Amino acid sequence: MTNFTTSFRVSASPLEAYHAINNVRGWWSENVSDTTDGFDYSYRDVHRCSMKIIESVPGVSVVWRVTNNYFSFVDDKTEWIGNTIRFDISRQGDQTEVRFTQEGLTPSYACYTACESAWTGYVTKSLFSLINNGTGKPNPRERTVQEVATRFNELAQQEKWFEIHDELFSDDVVSIDPSDSPYMGYAEGRAAVRQKGEDFVRRITALHGALTSAPVVSGDHFAVGRTMDITVEPHGRVRIDEIMLYRVRFGQIVSEQFFY
Repeated sequence: MTNFTTSFRVSASPLEAYHAINNVRGWWSENVSDTTDGFDYSYRDVHRCSMKIIESVPGVSVVWRVTNNYFSFVDDKTEWIGNTIRFDISRQGDQTEVRFTQEGLTPSYACYTACESAWTGYVTKSLFSLINNGTGKPNPRERTVQEVATRFNELAQQEKWFEIHDELFSDDVVSIDPSDSPYMGYAEGRAAVRQKGEDFVRRITALHGALTSAPVVSGDHFAVGRTMDITVEPHGRVRIDEIMLYRVRFGQIVSEQFFY
């Protein structure tokens, strides 16, 4: 059977390498949850798997068995299931070698190219960095809708709307105003949505008052109420009462829609 394997060497001890390997959140992904005999991993809605720890010898080896797996981009949902993933640790002169092997990951798999690239990065770069420098480069944990809404509220109460844009908006965010709005229209993409906001702010000559309600979360959306008393060119002084609806996906805001 052809297996995928890669390795690297570090000056750390075998025991230090062993402990780093077991710190899965530190090098693979922060989206890891412990189970009774292993852990579950997820990356957005693209990849999910369950690992059972079948061997763990300090300073020598760590072995997982894939008990469940899902790739959104692969038709054969049995790929990976039953594979064994090994980390073999050995002393080579004055260095420690870590050899990673996924037994069963073969070029016949539809996921092979993507998996080969991903494992090479996670193992030889992120795990290597965790062992060598104490800091890996795992996939960050994505904020929940509630967490995004809470952070949104913190910034909105300070009227930090462009900070909301920079921190919480996705690259492909869309911004939708009513079709008959005299103030703003439709924009798509981070740069265009920011430009839309900047253009509107430049037209405001006076802010007489503003209030944003606490968010209400439901599913992958949250909504806030907002009232603005402003003088804006060319309309003069106006009061805008609106509902602002946001959709969150993968821990980022992907759409905003305004009702007024």
